Amino acid sequence: MMTQITLRGDDSETFEEVRERIDRELPGSEPSNAEVVRVLMDESSF
Repeated sequence: MMTQITLRGDDSETFEEVRERIDRELPGSEPSNAEVVRVLMDESSF
């Protein structure tokens, strides 16, 4: 199953910040959208 989302505003900025953090911590490959979403979900308080 595939789900497509669009982020705007603060959510988009947070997504890019997490993507950059993952890239710094694991150099050599750009993290996929799925990896970034997984990290965001793990860090959320829901």
